[in-house]
Amino acid sequence: MKLGTLLKGLPGIRLQGDPSTEISDLVCDSRKVTPGALFFALPGAHVDGREFIGEALERGALAVAVQGEPLPVVRAARVIAADIRKTMAHAAGRFFGEPSRELVLVGVTGTNGKTTFTYLMESIIRAAGFEPGVIGTISYRYGGRTRHPENTTPESIDLQRMLREMVRTGVTHALLEVSSHGLDYHRVEACHFSCGVFTMLGRDHLDHHGSLEAYFASKARFFTEIMARSVMEGRTAVLNGDDPYGRRLLALCPVPAISVGRGGGTDYRLESVRCDRDGTSLEIRTPRGRLNLRSSLLAEVNAMNILMAAAASDTLGIEEEAIGRGVEAVERIPGRLDRVVTDRGFLVLVDYAHTPDALDRVLAGVRDLTPGRLITVFGCGGDRDRGKRPQMGRAAAQWSDLIVVTSDNPRSEPPEGIIEEILPGIREQDVSFCEPTEIPKTRPGTRVFSRLADRREAIRLAVRTAKEGDTVVIAGKGHEEVQVLGEQRIPFRDAEEAARALMGPGNGELAVG
Repeated sequence: MKLGTLLKGLPGIRLQGDPSTEISDLVCDSRKVTPGALFFALPGAHVDGREFIGEALERGALAVAVQGEPLPVVRAARVIAADIRKTMAHAAGRFFGEPSRELVLVGVTGTNGKTTFTYLMESIIRAAGFEPGVIGTISYRYGGRTRHPENTTPESIDLQRMLREMVRTGVTHALLEVSSHGLDYHRVEACHFSCGVFTMLGRDHLDHHGSLEAYFASKARFFTEIMARSVMEGRTAVLNGDDPYGRRLLALCPVPAISVGRGGGTDYRLESVRCDRDGTSLEIRTPRGRLNLRSSLLAEVNAMNILMAAAASDTLGIEEEAIGRGVEAVERIPGRLDRVVTDRGFLVLVDYAHTPDALDRVLAGVRDLTPGRLITVFGCGGDRDRGKRPQMGRAAAQWSDLIVVTSDNPRSEPPEGIIEEILPGIREQDVSFCEPTEIPKTRPGTRVFSRLADRREAIRLAVRTAKEGDTVVIAGKGHEEVQVLGEQRIPFRDAEEAARALMGPGNGELAVG
């Protein structure tokens, strides 16, 4: 595509160079530049893309885009953009032929529930005879291929490229997890959504946003700006009417919106939920009548995810029978109340819950399924929002009988220091401290916590303490495959560590030293 055609009509840009320059690709990573590319030199928190302009030119870039200030004279066309990420997003949409207009694109945003929603929708769409594609936290998967994601929401160039590949491989419905970072960095700016979903808002990413209100404002942009600009006929927002921020969005949303929840007045209402250790049964009131669904997913926290998937599917015209088959076909979601197989009469569940609200909801739901003790293993990530640490401790202490506080991804912080900032929230709940070596000896009815910075040992301690009727929840990392310690990324999967502990000595035979 000619450079002038690529940039025509885009606001806030100046072109210095030949508009007839033929552009063969768009890139924002100098290592991926091929001859004929337009290189976007993005400003970053740690690295400035301008530093790599020389490398991009050596690799054959014919044009370079920068933000704000003109470039010195280089042997390439120069694009000066007021907002380089917005320019990049709209240029990518144009370069790849606006692929979102050829798909039924469903975007889901919110603090928790996005991944579970996409797995449910993927199964429902397939049950209805269509071909789904998914771009999200766990993987990018479509056309028979699965890729490991760099970001929940990829950079706009990568996103538009993937959407075009989806069209080429026969995908009909694309499911996209829309993160607040993705919104702030304008990654979905040029996407045209048929359906936008808001799950809920809780405390997260405040190290990036600064305040909960700023975090909400980022999420709200998806509906007030991105959805509002969509050209797709019948575009609809599906909003959590039980969540106070969802109710605010109902008032703000400029596109047709429906509400879901338990509360009266919602368009899709959860009439009843029955949860046991085998799964969840729910009855939904829809505008067309009642819908009964059965799922293998555990706990009431997943009832809302199922409700939202059913409502979104209904707005897209998918038949109720396909919704039921699709929901029932989802046996597990990696790292989301994910069972570790054991025949010892207790449950071991791995979950991604790493925010106060998520941990509270998960543990409250699991508490109802647990005739014995609820044993919780969790920590908090380093170099992230420190204010949530005592809140996480408070959530764990509210529902758990035994708590083992451990490391999550400490990054550059000392693990013991992070644990110290969690403990005040636990102590508020009058939970007594117990040495790790004494945990297996605790009697039913006692509520205690311990601390063990080594996550592997913490998991072993919890699993080997469990008895029939208990539930062990290992929270925080879910599907993740590494533990980040300083600059190291060490292979580590909670489910594997729990399985190893289950194969080891019997309950109570753990040596902690």
